[in-house]
Amino acid sequence: MLTERRDRLLQFIVDEYVRTAQPVASAAAERRSGLPVSSATIRNEMARLEHEGFIEQPHTSAGRIPSDRGYRYYVEELMRPKEPPDSVKQTIRHQFHQATAETAEWARLAASVLASRLSYGALVTAPHAASSHLRSLQLVSVHEYVALLVVVLRETLVVQQTITLDRPHTQDELTEISARLNSLYAGHSADDIRAMQIEHPSVEAEAIQSVLSLMDAQDGQNLGEPFLEGLRELLREPEFARGETILEILDLLAGANPLEAIPLAQAGEDVTFVIGAEHAEDALRHCSVIVSRYSGPAGLRGAVGVLGPTRMHYPRAVSMVRYMSGVMEELLDAYFR
Repeated sequence: MLTERRDRLLQFIVDEYVRTAQPVASAAAERRSGLPVSSATIRNEMARLEHEGFIEQPHTSAGRIPSDRGYRYYVEELMRPKEPPDSVKQTIRHQFHQATAETAEWARLAASVLASRLSYGALVTAPHAASSHLRSLQLVSVHEYVALLVVVLRETLVVQQTITLDRPHTQDELTEISARLNSLYAGHSADDIRAMQIEHPSVEAEAIQSVLSLMDAQDGQNLGEPFLEGLRELLREPEFARGETILEILDLLAGANPLEAIPLAQAGEDVTFVIGAEHAEDALRHCSVIVSRYSGPAGLRGAVGVLGPTRMHYPRAVSMVRYMSGVMEELLDAYFR
């Protein structure tokens, strides 16, 4: 723990650097920090903060900027987030009111809202259950010997796969098969379906085997489908002015699954921070991630995250992540209860 005076000085340095993106000189701290001490005392206290690793000098003759340790202390001891203004909440709720009743659409919209409100990257996962349940299936004729199997899970997640037919089937026949299978298996998990041990004709057996494979693939994932927004806004921050820094981040996030790069799996019940060098990926050494878990009925869960520079406005980002996590929980409660 720091002394009260060093607390106030570090908080000023963090807030000032976030505001200006410029190193903070002792003269600026003396004029604007509000500390009733001499300039010599300010310099001495800044030297102590630097010696203890809370601030650092980016280059000779510059002022000081917060270190990763300084940001960590700031978010754990000094920061005081406030809830978003009522006008912002009302606007966001109106946006969700206009959205379709699909969980993937909610996650996509949540990421878009966070990115636009904060001008950072935002990553939100669709709700996912540890054990998925079949809502419905449909067989759609593609060719005489090929049908498209469309599977809707309880989370309103839609997955699909083509299956080969042993003989030509009309669409009416496929619709009849779909109805029969739905009457048997709708509302059940993969384990439930296997436990029933019902024998089926070849086409039905092929369809159910494909359904089980698709459900098993979903059950093997820790989080649902991720939606990443706001990367362009993030890369406008001055920390990413150098071309190689931008390329490192783009290369990292260009993969098929951004969850492999951004640690949403670390999300806790309240907000969790990953700051600078705490990242496993070196490309994110100039970034911080704020993540929060949300949950709903029937074991549904997901994560809300913001990716910004280490020089991000932490109080505002934390309040928005918390609020968006709460919105997702309210939507799940209203839809699935």
